[in-house]
Amino acid sequence: MKFTLHEIKLWFKNKSFEPKSYYFLPNKVNVITGDSNTGKSSFFNIIDYCLISDQVKIATPIINAVEWFGIKFSINDENLFIARKSANNGAPSFDLFLDKTSFPELPYKNSNPTEIINLLNETLNITQELKNNFNISYRDFLLFNSLTENIIASQEVYFDTSYFEREYPKGSYIDKLKEIFNLVTGITTFENIITQSKLKKTQKYIENTEEKKRKNEENNVRYKESLKKLLDECKNNKLLDESISFDSAEEIVNIIESIIPDVNNVEDNNFLQEIDKLKNQRNNLQSELFLIRKYQKECNNYRNSLIKSADSLQPIDFLYRNLQDQIIYPLEAKEFLQNLEYSLKKIKNKTSVNYVIPDSIESEINFIQEQIKLVDEEIARRSKITNITLLENRNNCFILGKIKEKLENIKKSYSPKTIKEKKLADNKELKQELLDALASVKTMRRDIINQLNSSIQFFYCLIDSIPVYKNYATKFDLDEMSLRLYPPNDMFPIGNLGSKSNFMFMHLYFYLGLHAYLFNVVKSYVPQFLFIDQPSIPYYQGGNDDLKLTDAFHLLNEFIDLMVSKKNGDFQIFMVEHASKDNWENILEHFHTVEEFINGNALIPQQLIKE
Repeated sequence: MKFTLHEIKLWFKNKSFEPKSYYFLPNKVNVITGDSNTGKSSFFNIIDYCLISDQVKIATPIINAVEWFGIKFSINDENLFIARKSANNGAPSFDLFLDKTSFPELPYKNSNPTEIINLLNETLNITQELKNNFNISYRDFLLFNSLTENIIASQEVYFDTSYFEREYPKGSYIDKLKEIFNLVTGITTFENIITQSKLKKTQKYIENTEEKKRKNEENNVRYKESLKKLLDECKNNKLLDESISFDSAEEIVNIIESIIPDVNNVEDNNFLQEIDKLKNQRNNLQSELFLIRKYQKECNNYRNSLIKSADSLQPIDFLYRNLQDQIIYPLEAKEFLQNLEYSLKKIKNKTSVNYVIPDSIESEINFIQEQIKLVDEEIARRSKITNITLLENRNNCFILGKIKEKLENIKKSYSPKTIKEKKLADNKELKQELLDALASVKTMRRDIINQLNSSIQFFYCLIDSIPVYKNYATKFDLDEMSLRLYPPNDMFPIGNLGSKSNFMFMHLYFYLGLHAYLFNVVKSYVPQFLFIDQPSIPYYQGGNDDLKLTDAFHLLNEFIDLMVSKKNGDFQIFMVEHASKDNWENILEHFHTVEEFINGNALIPQQLIKE
C-alpha cells in the first residue's frame, strides 16, 4: 500500500516564531542527521503522535515549545493533513485538525480521535469485519514499519510492540504477533481465518457432544448396575423369583414397578372383610336366636298366665258343681256362674297339650347356637391367620416402600444429556469439509515462508557485511518471531552472532526482505514505508566499523533502487542518523538529506528551548 510522508510541521507557542516545516521526498531514503540532543529522534514520535497514539513520547522541552504538531502524507495518492494540539501535563490532546487539501495558518479543532482512527482504518483497508475478528487496527501494522532504537541492535526482539502500546498479556505476545504476521504475509487469508474459526467451533461442538455421549455411556452403566442391585434385593426379600433375569434397564424398571402396586393393603382389606362377614353372620344368627327365645319366653308367660287364671276359677267351678242343688241362685248369679265355668273350660283347653310350644323351636335354637359356635370358631381361626398375614404384609409394605424409594432415587439420578445424532453427524461432515478446505493452507504456508526467506536471503547476499558467516542461510523462525542464521547444510541455527553490528544487519535484512516480499502480496495492510532509528548505534566508538555503516547505507540505497527502478513501485524510508551526510550525499542516488542538525541547528530553535 503506497504511503508517502511529505511534511512535518510545527506551530510554536511563541507566535513571534514562524511555523517550521520539514519536507520528505517519495521513493527516497530521507535522512535527518546531526548531533545528539537536537530532537532527531522526536521525528518519528511526532508522526506517531499525529497518528493518534495514546501515549506522548515527544520530549518535554519540545512539548513545552510547540502548540500544534502536523503531518502531511498521502495514501494511494490521496492527501491527508492531520494536526494535533500539543500534550498538556503529559496527557495527549483530543483537539485534532483534519483536512484533505491543506493546513490552515493555525490549526483548530475540527475533528476527534475516533473520526481519524476510523478514516485511517478505512483508508488502509482495515474493515469492521477484520477488526471484529482480530481486534486490531492500523496501528498494529505499524509494527512492520518501524525499526526503532529499542530493537535495531537486539539479538532476539524484531518487533517493538511496546512502542505502539501493544504490550500484550504475558504469554500472548508471540501468539498475537504470529496472528498479525500471518495475516500480513498472506500465510492466513481472511477467508481462511473465517474457515479456521468455523473449524474451531465445529470441533468444539463435536468434542462437547462426544464428551456428553461418553458421560451418558458411563451413566448408563452405573444406572443399569444400580438397577441390577435393586433387582437382587427384591429377589433376596422373596418379592421376585430368583430365576428372573433381564438384559435391559427398562425391563428391570418395569418388573420392579410391577410389584410395587401390590402393597396397597388389598390383601389386608380382603382378610378383614372376610372376618367382618363372619361377624355379621354371627350377629344375624344371634338376632334370630334372640327373637326365637323371646317368642318362647312370651309363650311360656302366656301359658303360665292361663294356668294361674284357671287355678283362680277352680273354687267357682267347685261351688257350681257341688252346691248347685243346695243353693238357690238368682237368675243373674246363675248366669254369672255359667260364664265362669265356660271361661274355665276355655282356659283348660288353652293350657292343654295342643298349646304347648313345639319341639322344633328347641331344635332351631340348638341349631342356631351351633351355627354361632362354628362362626365364632371361624372368626377366631381367621383372626389368628389374619394377624400373621397382616404382619407379613406390613413387613412387605416396608420393604417394598424402601424398594420404591430406591428406584425413584436411581431414576432421579439418571439424567442423560440429549444427543442430537443428526447434528453431530452433520458437524463431523462439516469438519471434514473445513479440513479439506484448509489442507492447501499448509502447502501455501510453506511456500510463503520459502518466498519470504528467499527475499531476506537476497539482501543478505547483496552486501557481504558479515563475512565470517558467508554462505550461511537466513530463515525466519515463526515460533520465535525472529531471524535465524543457519550454517550450510545444517538444520540447527547458530546461537550467537557475536556483535551488535551483526544484529543490526540481521534486522535490516529482515525488514528489507519483508517489504520486498510484501510488495508482491495482492492485499497487504502494511504501508510502504520504513522508519529506521540510528543504524550507527553499534559504531558509536568509530574506527574500522564505519565501513560496515557505509555497507548499511549502500544496502538501503540498493533496496530503494530495487523497489522503485526495477519493480516500478513506490517506497519511502526516513532515517534518523548520527553519521555525517558525507556518507551518502552525492554518492547514493536514492538518499535525501531532510535536515542536518549541527552548529546550533535543531528541531526547536534554541531560543524556544531556553524559554
